[in-house]
Amino acid sequence: MRKKWLVLMLASLVVAGLVGSAAAQGRGTKTPRFQGRKFAAKGWTGKHIVDLASRLDLTAEQKEKIANLRLTFKEGTLELRTELARKRLEIQKLLLEESPDLTRVYDLVDEMALIQAEIQKKAIDFRLKLKNLLTKEQLDKLPGLGFGLGGFMKQRGAMAGHGCW
Repeated sequence: MRKKWLVLMLASLVVAGLVGSAAAQGRGTKTPRFQGRKFAAKGWTGKHIVDLASRLDLTAEQKEKIANLRLTFKEGTLELRTELARKRLEIQKLLLEESPDLTRVYDLVDEMALIQAEIQKKAIDFRLKLKNLLTKEQLDKLPGLGFGLGGFMKQRGAMAGHGCW
C-alpha cells in the first residue's frame, strides 16, 4: 500500500512539473499561449474562425477550402490521436500498479513520441497547404504561424513566444 502511495505521489509530482513547465513557456507572448496550437492541432472552431476570418478578409471560397482542409487534417490525425490517448491511459494504468513495469512505461513513452512526430508532420503539411490558400497580405496578418515576415516575426523573431508554431 505504501508503494502505491509513493508511485501516486511521484506521478503527481511529474504531472505538476510538466504543467508548470508548459505554463512557463507561455510567458511574454502577446497572444494566448495555445492560440497557434489550437489553430493547427484542433482546427478553427468557434471564436477563432470568426476572429481570423474577419481579420484576414477571407473570401467565401477561401473559407470553404480552409474548412475542407481542416476536416481532412482532423480525419488524417484521428487514428493517431486516438492511439496517443490509448498509450497515455496505458501509462496511467501501469503507474497505478504496486510495482510498475518501468521498461514498458518507457517503451510506451517512446511509442508516443513517434506518434506525436507523425501528428506534427501532418500539422506542418496542413499549415503549408493553408499557406497556399492565402495571399501575401493575409499571411502578413497571421502572427505566430511562421508565415511571411509581417507583424510578430519582424518584431521578435520566429522563435519568440511559442516558437515557430
